[in-house]
Amino acid sequence: MWIVASILLVGALIMLVGGVAMQALLHIYTAPLWVGVFAGILLSIPLEIWDFPNPDVIIRAITLKDRLLMVCFGLVIGVGAILLYGLNLFVPMLHWGIKAFFVPGVVIGGLIFGVGVAVAGYFPGTIWIALGQGRRDAVYAVIGGLLGALAWSLIFGPAKPFFWETLNFGPITWPTLFGLTSKFDEFMVAIVFGLLMISMWLFVPRRQGGKACVLHLTGRSNESMALDDEIKEFKQDYKKIPDYVIEAVSVQQPSSSRVIFALAFDFALVAVAVIVLRQIFGESTTYSWIWAQLLFAANPHFAASLPYFQLFGGLKIVNGIPIDKPFSEIGWEPLSDLGTFLGGLISSVFITRRFMGFRQWTPHIWTNRFGTGKLRPLASFVGAFLVLFGARMANGCASGHILSGNLQMAVSSFAFFMAVLAGAIVTAYLVYGLRPWTAN
Repeated sequence: MWIVASILLVGALIMLVGGVAMQALLHIYTAPLWVGVFAGILLSIPLEIWDFPNPDVIIRAITLKDRLLMVCFGLVIGVGAILLYGLNLFVPMLHWGIKAFFVPGVVIGGLIFGVGVAVAGYFPGTIWIALGQGRRDAVYAVIGGLLGALAWSLIFGPAKPFFWETLNFGPITWPTLFGLTSKFDEFMVAIVFGLLMISMWLFVPRRQGGKACVLHLTGRSNESMALDDEIKEFKQDYKKIPDYVIEAVSVQQPSSSRVIFALAFDFALVAVAVIVLRQIFGESTTYSWIWAQLLFAANPHFAASLPYFQLFGGLKIVNGIPIDKPFSEIGWEPLSDLGTFLGGLISSVFITRRFMGFRQWTPHIWTNRFGTGKLRPLASFVGAFLVLFGARMANGCASGHILSGNLQMAVSSFAFFMAVLAGAIVTAYLVYGLRPWTAN
């Protein structure tokens, strides 16, 4: 596992250093589209190793039963914010993707997103990884997600005044909220903000009754939390999974915790590199973009006249003629999503051996609650529909809002994350009977 983590770290460093050199030395300010494939691979392999495409893992994370996702995102956001705003002092141009804080769209969209995540167990990006992992569940999720994105695209015109224009405070950040606008001031705020995020390693245990993650990371704890039930689930779900993967994900020991730390650091470097490379960091806009291209092929005038596709599809009407410039607004995101799928496929086949071959499978949390998997395909479809509908309403998802947005210290992204967490926790309790934070 250390070999894999080292390769990913080297790849992330190459992308970041290459992006800085591209701007500072070559004066090229936008990376080629094909680089997005490699960005997606570097981002998705750590997530596949952590098994985040698994709905059981996501549902445990959003109910705070397993805090690995929260702690790792805190590390990624903290390290990334300090690095990003430090680079901003020297790198001439960065592609800031700070989302505007329009209260109704961000909050209501976040609540809908959270409900969908609890039902389906998927984020927009993990759907693509799960598809690469060979999950049959992901097929229904892709269909539901595409239709959710289409639904918002079709109603965006009449919905925009309330959801995007009411109480719209613009792309505000924590520094600008307090009137701090110089690059140095922003960097100082980023240090404080970043340290607060990173400090979760000091105080938050991965599981109930455990010790803070940093104690395992430094080797100062002899605690080993091998959860027999979870290991049994792993071996039941993935017949060929190596023991070293189980240890890296399920057992809190110094060696495995350090691998988790290294993978999170790789994730942070790639997230910053994407912004330095002046490309889009996100996963959910691709769902709408796919419809823009399909509808343009079927009816160019109709597709080009839709206000939402004019924002993200590269479509417009000039002198009555529909025109399509597919990547002009969305950047490399469709290709980075392709890389996300490929990363899930590569990791599940060659690293973790979790590839499931699209066989029948139902999340354990679902069967523990309902005793049958008959309605699970419908839940995957409906949940993903809500996830993508909410993401497009809020103009961002787990990647573009929760990770990238908070890394840039966007106020809208923090509000979105709080709404997602609220919607997910309440829904998980109502649907599965899961109480947040408790061990059982």
